[in-house]
Amino acid sequence: MTAPKGATGSLRLYVIDPDNFEGGRRQTMSVAGKSLGLVESFQEGRWLECPIASKDSAEGKLLIEAHNAREGSNAVISIIEFVDAE
Repeated sequence: MTAPKGATGSLRLYVIDPDNFEGGRRQTMSVAGKSLGLVESFQEGRWLECPIASKDSAEGKLLIEAHNAREGSNAVISIIEFVDAE
């Protein structure tokens, strides 16, 4: 995702499993190399937040990764927003 170069703030991710995948989805998430851990039981939807330091956005980009932790399912991110520090 693009971000203002050298910006600080938070990246917010909204994850939801709207079709209630059989047995539930499980995924590992990371932003700019920072692990948000294993995310599971998000049928109702859930916000995740990661602090962003100026070094994380130095090049004007933030790498967001979502990996399946359960075979046969897919990773889900519904909304991504960057919130500038004020």
